Amino acid sequence: MTAIRAILFFTGLAMSLQPIAVRADAGHDNATPHASGVAATTVARVEAQSDLFEIVGVVENGAMTLFLDRFATNDPVTDAKIDVEVGPVKGSAQANPDGTYSFKHAALAQPGQFPVTFTVTAGTDSDLLAGDLVVADPAAARVRASDNPWPRRWGWVAGALLLVAGIAIAWRSRRGRGKGASQ
Repeated sequence: MTAIRAILFFTGLAMSLQPIAVRADAGHDNATPHASGVAATTVARVEAQSDLFEIVGVVENGAMTLFLDRFATNDPVTDAKIDVEVGPVKGSAQANPDGTYSFKHAALAQPGQFPVTFTVTAGTDSDLLAGDLVVADPAAARVRASDNPWPRRWGWVAGALLLVAGIAIAWRSRRGRGKGASQ
């Protein structure tokens, strides 16, 4: 009966480890805004703050959506004028009905690292905010995510080793009892 218990224990242990290994692959880290797919690798983000304002810019498909808040209260600022400078590109963001702002330019669709400067004017308050924007190359990100299959396989390897260990212990235990009974 001990051999059967050992086999069941190690089989259960191997099966319980498998879900952990499946979730631990390269496409499921917390560094990306989306959980899966190419969209997770193509979303770029820039953040900046000062004593007056905080701004977050999210870039997708050559367009930057800006979220502007008061730093002290985190209240959205919907009546501001925002001038944007991304590397050599300059322009003004347009206010959207939902309280966000949009800045579109073809340069935002190109991979690279860019310094970003926001000039914000809201009522009598005016401020200059700066940050860095990194736009990833979607083709390179796809290759990096798929070039190493081992993180998905480690769970199977560990499970197989535990199963073999359980069978070996059970076989050895059964064999030891058999020798003692025949003598």
